[in-house]
Amino acid sequence: MQDKKLPEQDVSEQALIRRWQSDDSDAFDELYTQYAPAIHRLGWAMLKETQAAEDVVQETFLRAYKARQRFDPNRASFGTWLYQIALNYCRSHLRRKRLPTIPWLRQTGESLDLPDPGPGPEGNALRSEYQRQLWAAVQNLSEPLREVITLHYYMELPAVEIAAMLNRPEGTIYSRLHNARRRLAEALAEQGVTAAPRILETRNAD
Repeated sequence: MQDKKLPEQDVSEQALIRRWQSDDSDAFDELYTQYAPAIHRLGWAMLKETQAAEDVVQETFLRAYKARQRFDPNRASFGTWLYQIALNYCRSHLRRKRLPTIPWLRQTGESLDLPDPGPGPEGNALRSEYQRQLWAAVQNLSEPLREVITLHYYMELPAVEIAAMLNRPEGTIYSRLHNARRRLAEALAEQGVTAAPRILETRNAD
């Protein structure tokens, strides 16, 4: 599966950002249209509430506007910079509300890379039970491990971009992914799940 990234920052986008930094409202509208869906996706993945995800989008762009003169394209892409702002807001929200980070479970077995229990109601029941167990296991991960699992598998971001977003060495991200997969496998094994999904296998994170 090909990694999904935020839009690349090309020459035309750099010009658009400069216009936005000069208070061009049309430029702001274009950037909002381009990046708001990805920010909403991250907000939903971290908070699992529609209204909260919408708040993440609004707060991210408000904070970005206030800090627009400090954006440095030599340090990070515009998309990565927005992700950093959004993730920091999600962290604050979770700590303030004392809510657990709800992981990124999707609704279909294919997108979850779940083991196939076979067709029919029995298979569907097994799949639903597996989703519940995986959901609980991800919730019980530490915050750093939850974040990299969410960013890599739900947002489908490569390790190099996650490293830039979290301001950590790329090797640290690989290590966290490895530890998260190991702990998920152990947690599921304790519950009798022996058919590990592909999420617990090492995938290309580049």
